[in-house]
Amino acid sequence: SSSYKFIHNPSLPSDEDIVAHCEKLKFPKGTALTDPSTNSVIAWIKCGPNVTVGEAQMQHWTAVALREAGVSHVRAAPVFRAFAADYHGCSIGYIAMEYVEGTDCDSNDVDLVAGAVEALISLRAPPTATLGYFGNDTSSLVHSFFPGWLPNANYRSDQDFYDHIQKVNVRQ
Repeated sequence: SSSYKFIHNPSLPSDEDIVAHCEKLKFPKGTALTDPSTNSVIAWIKCGPNVTVGEAQMQHWTAVALREAGVSHVRAAPVFRAFAADYHGCSIGYIAMEYVEGTDCDSNDVDLVAGAVEALISLRAPPTATLGYFGNDTSSLVHSFFPGWLPNANYRSDQDFYDHIQKVNVRQ
C-alpha cells in the first residue's frame, strides 16, 4: 500500500483479498466490494494495468479540495487505499474508494457536466504537483492520444506538454 494519507476504512479487507476478488471477476474496470454479513457496499474498487497510485492521489486530493471549496454539486470519491500487485509479471493497480451511487452522464447532462468542469478548473493544484505527476508517484500520463498510450516525455512545464502535442499532431 502507498504511504499517502487516504481515509481509513476499517471494513476494507486486505490487499490480497481485494486482488483475489478482482481476479475472480476477471479484472473488471470497476466493481463493488460488499460486506458479506450485511450485503452493504464497503467500497468501489477500480483495477487495471493503467491504474496508478498517482491517479488515486489526484482523485483523493480532488475530493478533498471540492469539499473544502464548498462545491456540493460535484462529487469525487475519496480514496481509502491504493496499491499495485503483480499478476503473472504484469503490474495491476487497485484503488479502493468510497462508493458513490449515481448514473453515467449522457447528452442530456451537458449543463451539469459544464458546471462540473468549471468547478474543477477553479481548484488550485498543490504546489508540489507537476504536469503528468502528482504526489510521489513517478508513473507517466497514460492516454490513447499518445502512440503506445505513453508520452515518452517528461514535462517540466505546460509549454513542454503543448510542444509535445504539436509534434505528435504533425506526425499523424
